[in-house]
Amino acid sequence: MVEIFNIANIVFYCLFGLSVFLMLFRVILHLMGCGKAKKFPEAKENHKYAVLIPARNESKVIGQLLKSIQKQTYPQDKIDIYVIVESMDDPTVEICKDFSNAEIFLRQHLEKKGKGYALDECFAKILKEQKDRSDKYEAFFIFDADNILDKDYFQEMNKCFDAGYDVGCGYRNNKNWNDNWVSACSGLIFTVFSTFKNKPKSKLGFGVQVTGTGFYVSSQIIENLDGWKFNTLTEDYEFTLYSILNNYDSTYNEKAVFYDEQPTSLKVSWKQRLRWCKGFNQAGKIYNKEMFKASLKNKTVKSFDLFDNALSIVPLVVSIATLLVYGLFNLSLWIVAVCLKDPIWLWTMIAFLGIVGGFYLLMALYTAFLFVVDRKKIKIKPFKAFIACLTNPIFMSLYLPIVLQAVCTKHVEWTPIAHTKVIQEEQN
Repeated sequence: MVEIFNIANIVFYCLFGLSVFLMLFRVILHLMGCGKAKKFPEAKENHKYAVLIPARNESKVIGQLLKSIQKQTYPQDKIDIYVIVESMDDPTVEICKDFSNAEIFLRQHLEKKGKGYALDECFAKILKEQKDRSDKYEAFFIFDADNILDKDYFQEMNKCFDAGYDVGCGYRNNKNWNDNWVSACSGLIFTVFSTFKNKPKSKLGFGVQVTGTGFYVSSQIIENLDGWKFNTLTEDYEFTLYSILNNYDSTYNEKAVFYDEQPTSLKVSWKQRLRWCKGFNQAGKIYNKEMFKASLKNKTVKSFDLFDNALSIVPLVVSIATLLVYGLFNLSLWIVAVCLKDPIWLWTMIAFLGIVGGFYLLMALYTAFLFVVDRKKIKIKPFKAFIACLTNPIFMSLYLPIVLQAVCTKHVEWTPIAHTKVIQEEQN
């Protein structure tokens, strides 16, 4: 039994060493994320934008988003809004009538479910209408109906577009940090994306990752694609990989802050993350091979970025899976050793408790680290933050069964998440 224990230790150290190697680039990004963000020069021109908002049955929250756009410091005559609905009986339609620059777009092909298809239909209409216009939209912003924008959001994003970036995204903050532990832990996912991924990658000149909402795409890209041709369960991630492979210039502006609602139910969060994992799988099948090939051919520092995007969530899954399997193995070995009265039981118990305790403590400290670094942006009560530190290790460890379910499930449906959280527009 001692030999089995020793072999298990060797395998564990090898796999854990591999996961550390795979995570090394992301550790470097985290360290860079603690520094200052990229600065943009003042824009020389106020550009013309269109805003697309998929808003099926979003009457409870759409009004706040439209009000926050109305209160922008950016000129209103430079912003046109297209609210995408599936029925004229949707109460969302009546609310939009109170906003002069908001136009309702009614979907026709309802058999095609998903945000990507809704965007593509609306883009087709816009591209057709503005074909011969002299005042064409220069870029398109995409928002979810539950978003709320800080008053300077468009002013800040205009700096990015004016600087020549094809794609730009802002800082995705959380509307409901204080609701419960699920909403807080879910919000931290986007803290990592914004501050510890997009912020440092933007400074390095790498491609940033758009996260479904709060970003713009230049009209040139949309015209070249003839719409929005990304229809996996994570169309945003699919577009991110496409944009990086095609060497589009993308950037991140942390001063362009917007807010959205996070799930408060573990069941809803599970469904959401299952869709993400399945979507990551789908997008990976399309682009991962090309990403790996491009990373090998690229002779610049960008090869690290290509390789990192090709890996996707593999480093995280390998790390969690290694710790979990090793922990369960030692637990099983401990039970057998106790039954056989083998003295190795003590070492297996120590190994099991060490793995479980070590992972929990590391993730709890990491959560605290996130709160400290982004303390000026995260509006959470101290006690709620403490609870999130205690529960985030559990929340993150659930990714393993979610990934397994995503791999084993042939079909995962896109299902809308109900949004109900209403807050004040002025978040500053």
